[in-house]
Order: sequence, then structure tokens, then C-alpha cells
Amino acid sequence: MALRVSTNGMYAQGLGNLELREGEIARLQQQISSGVKLARGADDPTGMATTQQLDHVVARLAQYDKDATLVGNRLTQQEGALSDAGDVLARARELAIQGNNAPLSDNDRKAIAAEVRQLRSALIGIANRDDGNGRSLFAGTRDGVVPFVDNAGSIRYQGDDGRNNVDIAPDTAVADTDPGSAVFLRVGTGDGYSRGSAGAANNGSGVLEVASVTDPAAWNGRTLTVRFTSASTYEIVDRNGAALVPPVTGTWTSGQAFPDPAANLGVQFRITGTPATGDTFSIGRAPTRDIFATLDALATTLEAPSGTPADTARRTNAMASAIGDIATAQDHMLTLRADAGMRLQELDHTADRRSSEKVTLADTLSSLRDTDLAKAVSQLTLKMTALDAAQKSMLRIQGLSLFDKL
Repeated sequence: MALRVSTNGMYAQGLGNLELREGEIARLQQQISSGVKLARGADDPTGMATTQQLDHVVARLAQYDKDATLVGNRLTQQEGALSDAGDVLARARELAIQGNNAPLSDNDRKAIAAEVRQLRSALIGIANRDDGNGRSLFAGTRDGVVPFVDNAGSIRYQGDDGRNNVDIAPDTAVADTDPGSAVFLRVGTGDGYSRGSAGAANNGSGVLEVASVTDPAAWNGRTLTVRFTSASTYEIVDRNGAALVPPVTGTWTSGQAFPDPAANLGVQFRITGTPATGDTFSIGRAPTRDIFATLDALATTLEAPSGTPADTARRTNAMASAIGDIATAQDHMLTLRADAGMRLQELDHTADRRSSEKVTLADTLSSLRDTDLAKAVSQLTLKMTALDAAQKSMLRIQGLSLFDKL
């Protein structure tokens, strides 16, 4: 069977070939001039889908950068606030030690109390700081509130106990600033483990020098109270005032450590002065208390006038307790600073990982989307050569005619 090729068919085929070559050349020229080889999905559907997915990942990394910067700024400001709070407490402790000096007059102690109250006000100001964007540092997850309100000497907390967890990388989150309730309200007292105290109704001049735990297992967190049955004898009772079983009693002299270790209570007392019959001294698990109340109690103690030896003993016992409570509060602030520092360190490490991932993504996107100039120029030269050859072939076909054979 003979194959018949029409003149129109040859022209159409040649024209289509020329248009194809010109289209390829135009696409390569566009890639070279723009630097982008993947401008349309039709150019490479699979490559376009991949680049869109990678663009989403890059956008998420950019959002992680913004969130990490925000929480980093807040944690840095919290660290500064806790440092300032530590300075306030250090000064308060100095004043407490100074105020516990026996030769001071009542007026001297009142002057010290006035400074303590100023320190308390300064501490409230620190607790109410914001991050510069209208958000309180220590309000927990609540925004638009002043966390701490001083109502005639009583502090009311208007924040909550929550703490936002901020995503800073895929599967990685860091906690935002600590709630004010954990920073300023739930503060340990005593030595943070146990706390000794003298009875508020004591009438003697006994001063609690030491109330310590010597055997935690034997003590087991119980509240134990020394109750003086005379000027030289005592008994130890439980938190309800009931005698222990078996009873623990003994004789006492000023400065003596007691009870006898054979009693196996796991605690030890040392009291000086002259307790009155019925006076009590206790040790129990250290409670938490807001630091504002600790400073307020210290100022109130300093403002109390001197009087009888019993008044002096009460003030001495209260001052000793305040000094211990403030020291534990200082440790509390240092622990919170260390914890915030660890979170800032995690932000730094995660920033490095994000930076490395962004470099890898940029390289991958470049290989998919950007023009390889050397390759594109080589292809353009080849396509232009092919176009030139196609044009010459078309000219020769146009010149062919059966009349040339006659």
C-alpha cells in the first residue's frame, strides 16, 4: 500500500515542529532571565507539589522563630524580675539581722520596719511587671489583669496557676513564665523541709535556738511540741497536745540539746533562757507562705515595743523565724531562675536546630525551583541549533515541487 503525503500535511508538521522548538526556547530564556525553572505546575507537577509542601514547612519554621523569640523575651524578663526580687530579699534579710540586735531602741526598729514595708511594696511592683506588650509576667495564662492586689495589707492574686506551653519546633515545646502563685505565694519556710517555732502565748524568756531533724525516717514529718511542765522539766506531745506513746519526758537546762536520741523521735531542740510553765516550742513540716506575708510579719515584729523579758523573747523567736523564712525564699528565687535559665538554654539549642533545618530546606527548594544556569544555557544553545536546522528543513520542503522533475 502506497503512503500518500500531502503538501498541506508536510507544512503542518513542519510548522508544529517549529512552534515546539520556539516554545522550548522561550521557556529556557524565561528560566534564565528569572532564575526560576519551576514557575508553573505544568512544568513539573511532582516537583511543584514537593515545593509547596516544603514552603509550608518553611512557613512553620518562621512561626516557630516568632514564638520562640516572644517566649524568650518573656523568660529573660522573668529572670530579671527574679534577680530583682532576690536583691529585695537580700536587703530584707540584712535588715532582719540588724533588727535582731538587742541594743537597738524601739525607734531604731521602727525605722527598720518602715524600710521593710518599702521593700514589700517594691516586691509587689516586681510581681506585677509586664512584658512590654501588655501581658503580665506572673499572671499565669490570664491576660489583661494585674496579678497582685494589696488590699489593706492582704494580698489577693488575680492570676491563675496555669503556664502556657509554646511550640518552638516540631514536637518541641517550652513552658512560658511561671505563674505568680508559684513564684510569690507558695514559698517554703523554715529550712524548706522543717520549721521550728515558739508558741505565740509563751510567757517565759525561752528562746528557740535550734529545732532540727536528725533522722527523717524516725521523724516522718510529724508535728512535735515541747511543752514545759515546770522551769526544768518538759514533755513532748503530738500536734493535738496528746502525750506520745510511750511518753517522752525529761529534765532540761538552758542550752542543752534534747530529747535523748534513745527516744527515737528524729528531732532535736536547743532552747536558752527561762521558759515558763506551759510554754511550748514546736517543729513540723515546713509550710508554704506568701513572701509578702513574711515581710509583713517581719515589719510587725520590728514595730512591737520592748517590754518584759517575755516580750523580748517573743521578738527574738519571731525574728529568728523571719530570717530563716527569708533565706529559704532567696533559695526559692534562685531555683526558679535556674529553671528559667534551662528553658532559655533549650530555646538556644532549638534555634540552632531550626537554623540547620532551614538551610537544608533552602538547598532542597533551590534544587527543585531555581534555574541551573550552566545547564539551562547549554540546553538553550542546543534548542536554538535544532530550531535553526528545522527552519532550514522547512525552507527546503517549501522549495520542492513535481514540476522540478519535468
